[in-house]
Amino acid sequence: MIPSTRPTDCLFTPFVLMTLFLAIGFGGMFVGCESAKKTFLTPPTVKLQRDGDHEFKWGRYESAAAFYGQILDREPGNPDALEMYGRCMLELDRPAEAADAFLTGTAHRPGDRSLLFLLARAEFASGDYDRSFQLVRIWAIDNDDAEAWLLLAGFATELDDPDNARDAIERAIELDATGSAAAYLAAADLAERLGDTALALRRLRQAYGIEAENAVIADRLREYGEIPGPTVVLPPGV
Repeated sequence: MIPSTRPTDCLFTPFVLMTLFLAIGFGGMFVGCESAKKTFLTPPTVKLQRDGDHEFKWGRYESAAAFYGQILDREPGNPDALEMYGRCMLELDRPAEAADAFLTGTAHRPGDRSLLFLLARAEFASGDYDRSFQLVRIWAIDNDDAEAWLLLAGFATELDDPDNARDAIERAIELDATGSAAAYLAAADLAERLGDTALALRRLRQAYGIEAENAVIADRLREYGEIPGPTVVLPPGV
């Protein structure tokens, strides 16, 4: 007699089928657990950004940087994470690392004014004065940006360069003569630094005419013996 060769006689008995199904089921369960574990260990970018922002808000810059760093590990060009990581590095007095982050960020957000100013500040703090001056000066000229001129004036003042500081402040006043008292206050600070109290007082009186509600300006006028009010106001302008 020829032995039977039907598959059902030797391969697919009920016991074998049950064993096979159980093995598949358990295998799928383990794969599912590994997948869930991986998802749990890698939170989404939006959560990492939110956690980083929370830590930054409360001044925990090392912790915040760690969250932003996780985002950058998976998304090296994420501009929001690059900006905030750079801000953390500035707060931690690591300006060279901040500059690297901001420089990468500008490649992904070209023309971003705030990011460019951050880059300039980081490069100035790291000692790259020429580069920081060039960045801000080109932006200030191309965009007639009073705030950029004031930033440049601040750099010049820190480097004890009063002539360039004065020129930058006057450009800021010309561009924004009545919009903000910031340029006049910078001019008053520079004049006081140089011992020119008459010019400092004139700049404070101009600043008061623009922001009469500013308590800082009023207090500084009192230090000069002036009583804040309409009579101390001087017209704006260089």
